[in-house]
Amino acid sequence: MVLAFKSAQQRPPWRAPAWADTIQFKGNNSLAFIAAGKNIYLAQCIVCHGENGRGDGESGFGLSVPPGDFNDSLTRTESDGSLYWQITYGREPMPSFLYILNENQRWQLVAYIRDLQKVFTTKQKGKKQ
Repeated sequence: MVLAFKSAQQRPPWRAPAWADTIQFKGNNSLAFIAAGKNIYLAQCIVCHGENGRGDGESGFGLSVPPGDFNDSLTRTESDGSLYWQITYGREPMPSFLYILNENQRWQLVAYIRDLQKVFTTKQKGKKQ
């Protein structure tokens, strides 16, 4: 079944299936692992999601659905497994990375997204002080 929405605001939030929360993180939080995720992000994701993961990349403005903001409350509360599932399977207009990136590379992206979130949180705390 194909759902048609008049605007991006009518589209329901993107949620992975509940079972995706049971997918365990298969990586580490070493600087090298996160740096590998950053390199993948720069090659595959920055054009839509932007430098800081805010969904403000140059190519994202013309999409039928705006790219996700990794720092919004919905994405910040998702499990690592849910983020991994979304990267793996995609949802229009975001492509699936199942056959583009291997499993380890998709986990490196999850680690880098979490790192972007930490940087954003640190900046926000600094602004409040």
